Amino acid sequence: DLFKKETNMSQFVGLVMETDRGEIGSIQSSFGTSGKFRVNFPAGTEAKEGDPLYLRFKRYANDPKKAIHQDQSLPRARPGYRIDPPAKKKKVRGKISNGNANVVENGVDSKTPKGDRKASANIPNGSNGVGEIVKTKGDILQNGKRTVAIVSGLFSMEDDISKHKGRKVISITTPEEEGVIDGSFGKVGKCKVLFRDGISADVGSHVKMLS
Repeated sequence: DLFKKETNMSQFVGLVMETDRGEIGSIQSSFGTSGKFRVNFPAGTEAKEGDPLYLRFKRYANDPKKAIHQDQSLPRARPGYRIDPPAKKKKVRGKISNGNANVVENGVDSKTPKGDRKASANIPNGSNGVGEIVKTKGDILQNGKRTVAIVSGLFSMEDDISKHKGRKVISITTPEEEGVIDGSFGKVGKCKVLFRDGISADVGSHVKMLS
């Protein structure tokens, strides 16, 4: 409340301010456009939000410049040290069973046999190879099944789905129904899966992409 938003703060920069405890600081700059300003306390301060600050100064009647004079002086800077924020712990994805963690790194299970790790590494980034059917479309075959499923979760927005065209996909609920990636659908990582013999799995069912 000391300054109005239209006040030119440049004429007050460097002036000394004081807290109720006698701690001395100086005005550094304005802060925003509502009359707020920054104050630096070289020796530190215990002032809290809402505590008053005082700007004490003198002006002499015969001074044509109406200059501001202050008797206070800034204290020496108190030596301090930098406190770094605690390092964030990396999350470990995996299943814990009987106290042992089954860690997954870069899409590869630490317990996966070495011969199978190459296949696991083919899974796109951000995917575990399992997706969800969000829509079925295409022709209706004589068996009453649709030929196309729209699947989300197999790919991220950054993945180039065209590189995975032709990869096999099976329905988890009806594993005998097998399809292939036919291309992308929209721009949010969804893809079209073509089931030549149709798919009977309902919307919300899950499918798995094979290597």
